[in-house]
Amino acid sequence: MLRITSAKVTAAPGASGWAQVHEFTPEDVEQKSARGQLIAVIGTDKVEEGIGTIASGREIIGRLHEEYYGPTEGKPFDLLRNSTQKVAEEFGEGRGNVEIAACVFVGGVIYSAASGGAEVLICRDGALATILASDGAVITASGYPKVGDFMLLATKAFFQKIPIDIIRTVLSGGSPEEAAETLNPLIHVEGVNGNLGAVVMKFNNEDAPPIFQEPIKPETQSEKPRILPKDSSMNLIKQKAAVLFNKFRGRIPKRSIYIKPGMRDEVTSQSKKMTFSVGVILLVILIVSIGFGIRQKGINDLKKKYQGILQIAQSEVDEAIALASVSPDRSRELFLDSEQKLKEIQNLKVTDPKVADLQKKIEESKGAILGEYEAAPTLFLDLSLLSSGFTGDTVSASGGNVYILDKQGKRVVSVAIDSKKSKVVAGPSVIDSVTDLAAYQDAVYILAADGIYQVGIGKTKVIDKTWVGDALISAFAGNMYVLDISGNAIYRYTGQAGDAFGPQQKWLSTSTTANFSGVTGWGMDGAIYVLFPNTKILKYSLGSPQSFSISGILPEIGNVDAIYADPDNVYIYLLDKAGKRVVVIDKKGSYKAQYTNDQIAEAKSLVVSEAQKEIILLTGDKLLSIEIKHL
Repeated sequence: MLRITSAKVTAAPGASGWAQVHEFTPEDVEQKSARGQLIAVIGTDKVEEGIGTIASGREIIGRLHEEYYGPTEGKPFDLLRNSTQKVAEEFGEGRGNVEIAACVFVGGVIYSAASGGAEVLICRDGALATILASDGAVITASGYPKVGDFMLLATKAFFQKIPIDIIRTVLSGGSPEEAAETLNPLIHVEGVNGNLGAVVMKFNNEDAPPIFQEPIKPETQSEKPRILPKDSSMNLIKQKAAVLFNKFRGRIPKRSIYIKPGMRDEVTSQSKKMTFSVGVILLVILIVSIGFGIRQKGINDLKKKYQGILQIAQSEVDEAIALASVSPDRSRELFLDSEQKLKEIQNLKVTDPKVADLQKKIEESKGAILGEYEAAPTLFLDLSLLSSGFTGDTVSASGGNVYILDKQGKRVVSVAIDSKKSKVVAGPSVIDSVTDLAAYQDAVYILAADGIYQVGIGKTKVIDKTWVGDALISAFAGNMYVLDISGNAIYRYTGQAGDAFGPQQKWLSTSTTANFSGVTGWGMDGAIYVLFPNTKILKYSLGSPQSFSISGILPEIGNVDAIYADPDNVYIYLLDKAGKRVVVIDKKGSYKAQYTNDQIAEAKSLVVSEAQKEIILLTGDKLLSIEIKHL
């Protein structure tokens, strides 16, 4: 098991505001197991007179504590997000900009949330990465920490004041206390630093409890000699040494010694040498016997400690494999439990072929049972070689081709998935302004300020703009769909002969009321999936809302950055940049698989071809490819 050590870094309240750190570990065993340890950094840019600042901080911290630990039901992930949201909204209006960075450590999983500009960073093996960088709204994330990981929760002012190179250096080794000793002098230099605060955390192995021994009292003549129990390991060792001594003594031939006048000193000297030699031999034998006895006792104690855990883990893996196709949820639960038990055994530094066999079986079955795959993205295409300075912003796919839009460069390129044959579809001479891209078969469409155009060698306006504000476009089954964000509507334009489209039709049913404020993306496979921040996804079919919820994903997704749905695919694909993974779900939202790799954090969007068994990630100037293994 892991434990957290921490140290806080806060500046004195001043004209720029104040910052405080809160740490709490429940004394109640059940509450600690259910809700875990809470650590939070809270700051604001508003200062109150006198002790009002302290009281204000305590009030905000108290509300966060109450909202998280108060409810009797709920998952830690949801409770942390909701409590952060409530406190930020409740105190944001009258207390200026309230920043919150909070995390809880429950059952080996770290859940984190941030709002108001606060950020959460992790440093693993000297590599520094941002988990959360909030900007107003509450964002969340979760993951499994490792021994030696550092985490930093801090206000926005902290990162503006402290250079990132210094942060990386202090988090690359040592302890949180040493990191705080380095950082504290930097934040107390001259300047307006009142709302600057942070907490440094490190994950360590749980310390073993100390072993206390009774002091040994010297024996006196009046005291009876202490008799060790017959089953004492040390007593057995001494008994064996005595037997060995008697055997050795019996084998020494007895010699008759005749003392001649003047030879007494010589005989006495030889006798002393013999006695000394025998004593040395017996002492060596005794020491070796004690050493072997202690070693064997240690081996036996270690076996007793891990063999029971090993047997349970082996049984759980076998049962998980048997239930994989019958009861996937139960199979995953058993498999994760066996993984945890294997980690406990490995922490004991055991050398046992059975442990190695268990590890091999777990590694070979992980993909089939958990659907977890260590992805190794390969370079699909370097877009900068196709068009100098090309930086892709969004991607679409249709008819076996991938289409990429560079908004600033006003360029669209296409790439064939099977052959990687590429070309420039349209450039600045054709495109004046563009905000979105859609494709159907070989036809490419862009969303401009005054409507939708089909582009190629030239451009043709196919739909006039009738909506106000931002919108998204998508092509499906020869028809064009427009999601009007400010108008809270979806329009369909039926495809007609000659690359034309019919009049605007409202796609949502008259009984459906929608709110598309904050929409970040959408996908379409016959049904429409509308993506919002914090993993909120709404599903519509035939113009009406459908029941849809994401379930079974571990660790849970804090925020989905992009969604991809396609009528030719069986599954829906979600991009989780903070989790450095692509998550696969079915069309009801149930978990199927996930692909993890550090490079996934760099992706902007994705398209998927299950026919070609490829997940294609857009990172800007490159397309990366991940082989699909879950089908």
